[in-house]
Amino acid sequence: MQPLTHHEIMELVAPFSRRGRHPDLAASDRLVRRLAFRAVEHGDAVPGLPGLREELQLQNPRPGSHLLTRVLSLPGGPEAVLEAEGSDPGELLDRIGSVAPARQLGRGPGFVLARSHRVEAAGSTPPPRLVLTRAVAQFDALVLKLRVPAVAGIPASIELVGDESRTLALPDDLLAVLGWAWDRIVPVRAGWSSTLRLSGSGPARSADAEDKLQRTVQHLARTLTEPPRRFHERALRARWRVSFQRTIPLGTCAALVGVGLVVPQMGLAQESLLRMLVFHAPPLLLVLGLCMRELPRIELPRWPRASRAASWSEASAR
Repeated sequence: MQPLTHHEIMELVAPFSRRGRHPDLAASDRLVRRLAFRAVEHGDAVPGLPGLREELQLQNPRPGSHLLTRVLSLPGGPEAVLEAEGSDPGELLDRIGSVAPARQLGRGPGFVLARSHRVEAAGSTPPPRLVLTRAVAQFDALVLKLRVPAVAGIPASIELVGDESRTLALPDDLLAVLGWAWDRIVPVRAGWSSTLRLSGSGPARSADAEDKLQRTVQHLARTLTEPPRRFHERALRARWRVSFQRTIPLGTCAALVGVGLVVPQMGLAQESLLRMLVFHAPPLLLVLGLCMRELPRIELPRWPRASRAASWSEASAR
């Protein structure tokens, strides 16, 4: 890339200067064609979240291509990023400015939520369309990170990171009790990971991700403030449903073995279509499983049990 010239900088910052946004040349990088603008303090623009700070950054990797990024940050809190891409910097600034900070940042009982979006042009029908790309929810002893792939059909990834000063023991069906779209949480080095299946594509997929994100955050905020036994009592039916759901792969294998043992006793002809389907079912199911995005887990899950611990930091995972 050719470094930004003085003339190019003047052209790029013109629409921003007219709106009172002045460049921060010390924080800019001409070599990578990136301009930074002076941060703006919004104070308490979002109710309950004082100290809001806004930073703008414009990238011009090649002529006619621009990426404008807005970062909203809180003291000691999560960041919300908003991105807009197009050919006209002034139009990108209008798009970014049309999204209120309260649309991306919010506070609820026991959590602070920051959503990051890509803002797309709406054509002749304002306002611009927001597409959720990732989110961070901060709780008292836990942080949730959600990443939404741009490709439809690929589930969103969930990461739960615990507070280093505390050790939490969370049940693996903590999120799965919310529905079939939520997978179990799996311990990893930094905490726990899981996946969230989304439906639809385009705006419908983003709306589904926003809805399921809100449900997940509210569920965690409520669960983490209650003793572990209360989670078991409130979600008992859902926990049994999750246990049954996890036995489906094992039950399918057992059923195939049983049918395979019974079919020879039925006296079916060698040329029978039913006989051929039964004996070829295992390799066909194996090929089908390999074609799935996530291999089914053949397991015998433990039945749900209530914990006797007074808090999640004392609980034993069940």
